[in-house]
Amino acid sequence: MRITIEGDSQMYIYLKDAKIHQITHNTLTDVLCYLLFDVANNFIGIRICNRNANTGQELVLPMVGEIEYPLHQASITDSHTEIVIKFDRNAQIHEEAKDKCLIDLCDAGIFGIEPMPYTRVRGTEVIKPFIDQTK
Repeated sequence: MRITIEGDSQMYIYLKDAKIHQITHNTLTDVLCYLLFDVANNFIGIRICNRNANTGQELVLPMVGEIEYPLHQASITDSHTEIVIKFDRNAQIHEEAKDKCLIDLCDAGIFGIEPMPYTRVRGTEVIKPFIDQTK
């Protein structure tokens, strides 16, 4: 995975390489999610639910597909009802902050995930291996 962060609020989680895949016209918007934090207030993952955050209407989540970036110590579980990404599989969840996200799709599955609107990332210690330093 690769994560870009602008300031401490605009974040994008890449699951696919943009040099290989293009986002299709399909983007799921207003998807209910929970940002996961550990006891030290570090961002440790995201839990995406199969519901619209505004209406509660059920959604069919796409499968993640192959991840084209190093996973380091991360874990990903996905089903049609929930996707859980933990950037450290051993991290203990202390808090779940309700949010919503956009899920960009490509032919190979989920291209990327963007929590909205401009979520405060908090601590980045756990996600350091994934942060794109090229910007």
